[in-house]
Order: sequence, then structure tokens, then C-alpha cells
Amino acid sequence: MSNTEPVMTVSVEPKSTKDLPKLIEVIRQITKEDPNVQASLNQETGEHLLSGMGELHLDVTRYRIEVDHKVPITVGVPIVVYRETITKESPTVEGKSPNKHNKFKLSATPLEPELLEKLSESKLHLKIRELKDKDVIEKLINMGLERSEAKKAWCVHHNNILIDASKGIQALFEVKELIIQAFQDAMDSGPLAKEKCSGVKIYLEDATLHEDAIHRGPAQVLPAVNRAIYAAMLLAEPILLEPKQILTINVPESFMGAASRELGSRRTQISEMRTEGDTTIIIAKAPVKELIGFSATIRSATEGRAIWTAEYCGFEKLPKDLQKSTIAEVRKRKGMEPEPKPASFFMD
Repeated sequence: MSNTEPVMTVSVEPKSTKDLPKLIEVIRQITKEDPNVQASLNQETGEHLLSGMGELHLDVTRYRIEVDHKVPITVGVPIVVYRETITKESPTVEGKSPNKHNKFKLSATPLEPELLEKLSESKLHLKIRELKDKDVIEKLINMGLERSEAKKAWCVHHNNILIDASKGIQALFEVKELIIQAFQDAMDSGPLAKEKCSGVKIYLEDATLHEDAIHRGPAQVLPAVNRAIYAAMLLAEPILLEPKQILTINVPESFMGAASRELGSRRTQISEMRTEGDTTIIIAKAPVKELIGFSATIRSATEGRAIWTAEYCGFEKLPKDLQKSTIAEVRKRKGMEPEPKPASFFMD
């Protein structure tokens, strides 16, 4: 089972503006009490965003805000969080700095599934200093990363790894922090739909740097590396991953058909169905996106007799026929053109 992480986000605002300071305080308290609720502020819209484990979890959080803390709120339409990953190795790609004096050669490859799973469970998330972080390097080796690569790993960020595969580049150490920063930025906001990336290994293969430090500052290095990473990922058959949950539904036998039909219309895989007395227990895996509105419909389909829980079970490939439309939907929601840019756009 993968470690828990928020998969759905809603915007919340107080019905009365005078309640805003109280709402901020209540949100702070709830995120302390329930570490699976994360709060953030959308800098562009000023909305308060709450992220949780799914619709049911966010419904409970809403109830706590309104009933326990007496702050009436308006809740926005739920937004599902996706991840971006790649499915094959990319060729080597060159990124040039705006002043054309610095060049970075990079490639991208998918992390091995077993390594990705162990990395996800470990929650490792840090920059690695070759001489000081020997324990981290050993951990990566034990998870299945080649020793030669683990010793050259610079950063682990959201289940993605940056590896320095270059040889003897003058002044590379001076731009190391900037390269790591560009890698983190790219992994936080991928090329398909600006969603977080997962399971990507980036190799820095070579670099040509201007001899004068003034010509290789952040304004030059960050865009060059960032664009090269995007280009490499776009040449490595990138896809979206969607969050899934395991549902456990207890329903009277007489309503089993209604509950099964409801699940059948939501891309669910039923893995187990068993009867205990006159209750049927259904265990199924469902995409979080398809569970929006499920609480209300399962309630009405079973006359309120179904009791259900949902548990996070990681991210899986979004079906091929839904990739294009979902990417377009997420991009539009974020104010971008529906089509991602091609790799060539980032290699100019």
C-alpha cells in the first residue's frame, strides 16, 4: 500500500466575509488534527484550497468546519489531482540558456516499478551531498538503485531522482544548486498539464558553461535545465496517472444489485463480493474522479442503507482513451491552451 497523499482539492470560502479570520484559524486547527488534510492558498484567486483523501474525507472536513466550528462555508467543485510520468527512455536532449552561452545535455528514463514503490514508501525527499549523506546513498542502493547511480544522485523529489552522469565539467559545482532547483520545479509542474511528476529519473549527461560566473546565473541556468527536462519527458511518451481508492461497501443483500450497478457505471474493478448474514460486502478499486457525487448516488440507490469507506491505494495509468481529453480538461482549468507544447518547442 502506498503512503497516503491528498488526491482531491476543493476551494472553500466563508459565506460571510467577516468569518474569514475565523475560517483561517479553523483550517489551521483541522490540518494540525488531521495530517491527511492539507491547506493552501491559491495566490492568483485568493481562494483557500483544502486537499484530502477523496470526497468523503472532504465532506467530513466540511461538516467539522460548519457544525463543530460554526463557520458556514461555500465549497467549490472538487478537483482531482493527477501525476505525470514517462513510459520509455528519451534520447539525449540539449537545453540552451537564453544567452546561448550555457548548454545542458539531459535524458529521462522511467524509474523501475519496484524502486518507485520503495521510494514512495520511504518518503525520501531531499538533496544528497555525496560526502555527508552516505546513509541516504545506502538506502537508495537497498531500494534497487545501481550503486554507481546512487553515488551520483543529487536529489530525490516526489519519487523522482536527479543523477549527475557527467564527467569532469569545469565549474559544475557552482551551478549544482541551480540545476537541482530547475529539476524540482520541473517535477512539481510537469510538461503535460503542470501536475506533479512521479517515477522519473533525470540524467545530467553533459554541460558547457560560460567561464564567467556572471553569465551563468539563475536567469540562464534555470530555464535551460527546465526546458531540457520538459523536452526529454515529452520525447519519452509521457502519460497521466490517476489516483485510485479501494472502496469497502456494506449493503443489505436486497440492495446489492443497485450498489453493483452504481459501481459499474464508474470504471470500478470489483475484486471481492461476499455475504455475511443478510449483508453483502463489496470490495472494489475505483478512480477518485469517478467517485465525485458517489456519496449522494449510493445513498439514493440503496435508500441510505449502504455504509462505505474509501482508502487511498496509489496512482495508476489513466486509460489510453481518456488521456487526451483529461490533459485538455486539466490544462483548460489552469488557463492554458488545451494541447501541450511539443518537445521541439522546448529545444529552440
